[in-house]
Amino acid sequence: MAQYSKLQESEIREISSKYGLKVIDYGPIEGGAGNSSYFVRTTHKQYILTVFEIEHFRVVNLCNLLRLLEEYRFPTTRVQKLANGDAITSIQSKPVLVKPYITGQVRKDLDENMIVQLGSALSRLHKIPSPEYLPGQHAYGLETFPRVMKRGIDPEYENWLAEKYNILLQTMPSELPRGLIHGDVFFDNILFEGETFKALIDFEDACHYLNVFDLGMAAVGLCSNNSKVSLTKVRSLVNGYQIIRELEEQEKKVLQLFVEYAAIATSSWRFWKYNIETPIAEKSDIHYEMVNIAKDVRGIQEAEFIRAVFT
Repeated sequence: MAQYSKLQESEIREISSKYGLKVIDYGPIEGGAGNSSYFVRTTHKQYILTVFEIEHFRVVNLCNLLRLLEEYRFPTTRVQKLANGDAITSIQSKPVLVKPYITGQVRKDLDENMIVQLGSALSRLHKIPSPEYLPGQHAYGLETFPRVMKRGIDPEYENWLAEKYNILLQTMPSELPRGLIHGDVFFDNILFEGETFKALIDFEDACHYLNVFDLGMAAVGLCSNNSKVSLTKVRSLVNGYQIIRELEEQEKKVLQLFVEYAAIATSSWRFWKYNIETPIAEKSDIHYEMVNIAKDVRGIQEAEFIRAVFT
């Protein structure tokens, strides 16, 4: 993960000792765009230490959610407990979690069989009862689009987003199944061992939201390459999903819209992140990758999408 909070060795040892762990060595985990994480090897086993850049209450909710997922034996991160039974400590006035390290690899180019496995895992997740403390909106869903509109930073993009925002407001169905969703199903949040699905991780964007949005996000995050979506891979995703939960007819009809919506939402987040919240010049245009995916999906004939994915 990105290093927003750089810890000294003494701080890492101090945190680890609170969990009854004796550090042998450690190192920062690079990449990502959210919190700050360290790989920590102890005399017991290996762990991930994460310093969060989000509000404390959100970390409490995340911790509670991970415990719920453990109860349902869903394959994801577990949390290490402190001596008093809690899981959260703090450093530099920021919340901290320590999690046992999960063996496995991030695989960028997933084949159809691997995507089938992820689809089944996603469906299994959606059948877990959604806890009441989860937000009822996605962290960068439709409601957040106005925060990047009319900024004058990139008028071409901002006008495009405003147009898409108005269209989605008019066309987004409201009566669709909702539940516990992951909200950020990209390849770097999935672990495999060889060709076998191991875990879905990083639930910071989990919420009580439209189930089909998660499928749309997974289609963008796992089934796209070079600004195009592979309908063959989307079919594998849906086939895996429907092993456990059959999509309703209305969900099938709007899946294409939600793939587009997920790409638009991700473009909006990227624009916000790298042009407004923490400007990074070399990433200032990264949102256009998602714009191109959204345009590609919009250009597919509805009948072609249905035929390729569902028949």
